[in-house]
Amino acid sequence: MGHVTIFSGAFGSGKTEIALNYALERAGQSKYDKVLLADLDTANPYFVARDARDQLGAAGEKISIIAPVRELAQADVPNLPVEIIGLLRTDNEMVLDLAGDKFGALVLGYISGHIRARRNYDMYLVINPFRPFSANLDEVMELRNMLEGAGRLKFTGIISNPNLVEETTADLIKEGHRRVVGFAKALEIPVAYLAVEGKYFQELYPEYGNDLKCISLFLRPDWIRGLEEGMKDGEGQG
Repeated sequence: MGHVTIFSGAFGSGKTEIALNYALERAGQSKYDKVLLADLDTANPYFVARDARDQLGAAGEKISIIAPVRELAQADVPNLPVEIIGLLRTDNEMVLDLAGDKFGALVLGYISGHIRARRNYDMYLVINPFRPFSANLDEVMELRNMLEGAGRLKFTGIISNPNLVEETTADLIKEGHRRVVGFAKALEIPVAYLAVEGKYFQELYPEYGNDLKCISLFLRPDWIRGLEEGMKDGEGQG
């Protein structure tokens, strides 16, 4: 059976951007005709993988985005794509974008048996230490315990994604990554990589080398575009 890669994290972690970038990377390397990207985060109306279809370009033609019916995405009970169980039982390569909250825990508990049956998975915890619910070790540990307990699956790596959207600087990334490394040591989970936008890559590469991964940003709701144009309407990245 093909590999399953799960990305989860608290609101504002940037896990959906990370999942999209990973799916694009795998689309160019996978032995399968398409990489399946399943949007299982039904609680976040702002940053969802299904909204990136038009931004993925030609490379996105090798990605099939699996998502629930939009009208039901905000239901009290998580609404999964109807085909998700069948796909987990099929030989393919899958990337799962999973909410880092009680809804994500419910979803993971429901599908985890099928993931374990494939015997070939990675589960990453995406951390942005400048956002709520992952700003300190206690919060990160609570999230880890909730998801691992619900799914009976262990996180295999942590992805460091420190940013404050338009207020991000190289120094802020360094400070945030230092915090994430501290969390990772306490949790005894290895850091897979430090994710940064391309404009910071060259400046940070001498210090972090191959631990650094350049990502593109596909998800920018209008209220964030307004921020980037100097309209202070809100804040966040998800």
